Amino acid sequence: MKTTVTPDGTVTVETGEHAAKSATWDGESVEGYVIKAEPERRYTLTVAYPADKADVAVAADGHLDFASKSAVEDAAWGYMLKYRGVGADHAEGTDGAGELVESYIYRGPDWTVKAANGDEVVIKSGDWLMGTIWTPERWAKWQSGEYGGVSPQGGARRRVPSAEAVAGLRS
Repeated sequence: MKTTVTPDGTVTVETGEHAAKSATWDGESVEGYVIKAEPERRYTLTVAYPADKADVAVAADGHLDFASKSAVEDAAWGYMLKYRGVGADHAEGTDGAGELVESYIYRGPDWTVKAANGDEVVIKSGDWLMGTIWTPERWAKWQSGEYGGVSPQGGARRRVPSAEAVAGLRS
């Protein structure tokens, strides 16, 4: 499957020999906006994963992906039930880079905020938000601009999306 998103938000899905193949998501391609930062507490509130929105970049496996509200909710709940760790740089042995203090699915209505990078971001019902308090070492990376968002890692099963799911994507 190949998914293309044009600048005007049009999404095209092509199926082929790789369609519906099982894959492990690389965690690199989510637009993880920081929507609130409290430097005195080394705290960030970020969009961990937006529902019904195609990734902003092609992942290491060559695909653009998206997840429905229910899939995002299942991932967020599974993370809280089974893991809760905060690592860094997708590297082994980095657990403890921060502590998760909030994890929730935003229930709406649309919430327009100015992200820490100055972009205007609309948080929609179904988006997964995470609040993290970072270690002093990792907070320094946020302050320097080396970090700009979060990127949950995990496994996923890729499948060919329905025409309705593609039509329901937001830009």
